[in-house]
Amino acid sequence: MESLHRRWQLLLVAIVFCLCNVESKPSQVERIINGQNARPKQFPYQVGYDVEINKQWITMCGGTIIGKRTILTAAHCLDGTERIKIYLGAVDKSNSTETGQQIVIVEAGSYVIHEEWDLCEVVNDIALIKLPTDLEFNQYIQPAKLPEPNSLHADTNAIVSGWGKVNGGFFPSHLQYMNVITLSNKDCESLKDSNKKFYSHWLCTVSNVSGACFGDSGSPLAERNPDGSSTVIGIASFVSSTSCPVNSLNFFTRVSYFLTWIAQNTNE
Repeated sequence: MESLHRRWQLLLVAIVFCLCNVESKPSQVERIINGQNARPKQFPYQVGYDVEINKQWITMCGGTIIGKRTILTAAHCLDGTERIKIYLGAVDKSNSTETGQQIVIVEAGSYVIHEEWDLCEVVNDIALIKLPTDLEFNQYIQPAKLPEPNSLHADTNAIVSGWGKVNGGFFPSHLQYMNVITLSNKDCESLKDSNKKFYSHWLCTVSNVSGACFGDSGSPLAERNPDGSSTVIGIASFVSSTSCPVNSLNFFTRVSYFLTWIAQNTNE
C-alpha cells in the first residue's frame, strides 16, 4: 500500500515536471511537522479522506465541512480520482469504534473542481465534495463558517490541522494540529521565490516551530471565533520548499476570494 502511494506521488511529480517544463515546483502540503495531537470534538469541521486507486484505498488529503452535504478541499487532491472514503468526526482514524466517527463513501464524479484550476501555476486550487445525504450535526461533526467577503486575514492567529505525514515519514492515525500566524500579501510576496508570480488568492503562513509539508493538502486553515465556532480561511495547497523546513512558507487557497464560486456550486 505504501509503495503504491509512493509511486502515485512520484507519478504526479513527473507529470508536473513534464507538463510545466520547470526545474522545480512547490510541494503539495502533506504533513504537519512538530504538530500536537488533537482532542475529540476539538476540530469537528475537519475531515480526512482516502481515494481509490487501482481498487486500493490510498490515504490522500483533508477537507472542511461547510454544509450538510458539502466539503471544501483542494483541487489537486481530487483531479483524476475514483471513489472517495471520507472520515467524519474522527480523531483516531484507525479506530473504527471511536465515539463520534463516521465514514461516508462517495462515487467518482461527486465533486466539483474549479474550472480554472491550473496544476502548473497552482492557482484556483479549490474543490467541493458533494455528499449523497445530509449530515446530522452533533458535538463531533459541525460545519465551519465561511469568511466575510474580501477578508484578508493578515497577521492573524490561526490553526492548521490534518492527518498528513509527520516526522519519520509515516501517516499518523491521530489528527495533528499547529498554531500559526498568517502573513500579509506584501510580506508573503517578499519572502517567496522571486521567480514565481504571486497571486492574491494565496494566503501564507510561516512558523519557526512547526510547519506543513507532504497528505495535509486540502485541510483547513481556520480561525477561532469568540463564540467557540471556527471560520475556515484557507485550504492547504503547497509549500515553498521541497525539504519542508519548519521556517518555510506554507501556501493556502484564500477562501474569501472564492465565496461566489462556492455559492454557485453548492446546492444547500
